[in-house]
Amino acid sequence: MTMLPDTSNADDLLRRQGVMETARANFEGLWQEVAQLLLPRQAEFLGSDFAATQGLRRTERIFDETAMLSLDHGVAVFEGEVIPQGGLWQRLMARDEALLRNQRVRLWFEQLTDRLFALRNSPYSGFANQTHESVASLLAFGVQGMWVDSLRQPGTGRAVGLSYRSEHIGQIFIQENYRGEVDIVHRRFHLTHRQALQKWPDNPPACAAKAQRDGKRLDDTACYIHVLQPNPRHDPDRIDARAMRIHSAYLSVSDRQVFDEGGYRRMPLIVSRYEKSPTEQYGRSPAINVLPAVKACQAMQRDLVTAIEFMARPALGVSSDMQDEMLFYAPGGISYGAIDERGQRMIQRLWDDPDLSMALRLQETTRAIIQRAFFEDLYTIRQEVKSHVSATEIMQREQEKGILLAPLKRQEHEWFTPMADRELDLMAEMGMLDDMPPELIEAGGLFETVYENPLARARKAEQAGGFYQLLQGFAPIMQADQSGGALKALLTKYPPERVLDGLGKIHGVPASWEASEDEIAAAQAADAEAAQTAQILELGDRASVIARNLGGAMPAEAQNVA
Repeated sequence: MTMLPDTSNADDLLRRQGVMETARANFEGLWQEVAQLLLPRQAEFLGSDFAATQGLRRTERIFDETAMLSLDHGVAVFEGEVIPQGGLWQRLMARDEALLRNQRVRLWFEQLTDRLFALRNSPYSGFANQTHESVASLLAFGVQGMWVDSLRQPGTGRAVGLSYRSEHIGQIFIQENYRGEVDIVHRRFHLTHRQALQKWPDNPPACAAKAQRDGKRLDDTACYIHVLQPNPRHDPDRIDARAMRIHSAYLSVSDRQVFDEGGYRRMPLIVSRYEKSPTEQYGRSPAINVLPAVKACQAMQRDLVTAIEFMARPALGVSSDMQDEMLFYAPGGISYGAIDERGQRMIQRLWDDPDLSMALRLQETTRAIIQRAFFEDLYTIRQEVKSHVSATEIMQREQEKGILLAPLKRQEHEWFTPMADRELDLMAEMGMLDDMPPELIEAGGLFETVYENPLARARKAEQAGGFYQLLQGFAPIMQADQSGGALKALLTKYPPERVLDGLGKIHGVPASWEASEDEIAAAQAADAEAAQTAQILELGDRASVIARNLGGAMPAEAQNVA
């Protein structure tokens, strides 16, 4: 096992914090520049004191809002395609194949998924607004941090739900393990002494305890570091903090004091990257990729404003003889001496109005690059669809959208799956997993997450598009075959029930619209009964016809006898 610093040794932790800050120094300058131009509300890098930077004006460098608005559109695309509100975009299911066929286990996982999303969608959880801020951080800086914890009832402290908090990436420092996964997280933050006493009433840090004893300077701030790392002494057979996989400790920087040590079964602070170089620990983002275009747009907008201002208020030149004259350069102003006795103007424009058409075309081209980086061209896909477009072409467009949004899939691995692990651990603490089926308990409770969001369906659009192309290509053969054998072969090869199930999943048809197994069985029984009734009636009709025919064919004597 890789040796980790002793969390009880403040010097070791501060030394590692220094290494992490040095490794991140270049990114901080880059993030500050991105934030100033695209996400000014988070422009708090380069060692900013978060408490002292509130209320600052942060839009002085923005002359063109295209990039800032495009970032908002990119966040909307992410939320709509990956975590759509009001839908079950992530499902839990058993990992074992045998358990997947167990109806009781399947039903329990469906109920568990509903419970999880009910907790996320609770107005008290903060999931919607906090994920919005994390997505903005992800697309702007390439990194986001989401803290997942229990929602405590005021007064009693009893866990009644889940809570979410997006952490400012300026406070987050990370290190990777040998697999390239984030396993060590430092969160550096500031609290006033009064806040520290509220957070740690039983075991306050030394600086806060001193302020409490003195009864003054309680509003002074102090710097703290929350350390989260794999527990080097993890022992699952114990019931204390050593049983936790993640070791937690707080460090008071000014006191060089480690306190409030504990642990978590699952990482509570989930850090994910948008895209990442193999040689870097922090991610890069669409905003970083198009930062040159963003800065070019700002420069062009400044120049255009200057040019238009010169067109409206041009620079003027006068003769040296008019140095004593008064020039009224305003609407309705009268300038004496501006025209000589021969009617010639003594004031001239220094140059003619420039042609801005080339500059405007260059600006539009640069803006289009920024908009594509944040998936704004996906909005035009729907607008261009006309009524004559075939189902095949629609699915091809969906497939293209899935390709363009492929970088978002990384979040399933780094963000939402670890988040589900943490959420289920907290749900277990609240007793919401106590009704687990015994078959699943025997299998160790292993589960996996399946994503059924619009992005996942877009990636599967190729399958539906292939089927539509098959129908389109096979249609002439079915029309030429008057016997119906071609249609029968198609339905035999691709049973309609199976095709319906596949297309329903790809097109996102709600599962609640599907008929249950009992309803399907009842419909099949009704169809069988109707077919049997029709068969009996048909047999009765045939018997009547046969009886009439036989009666007409009998000799008269036999009929009299009958």
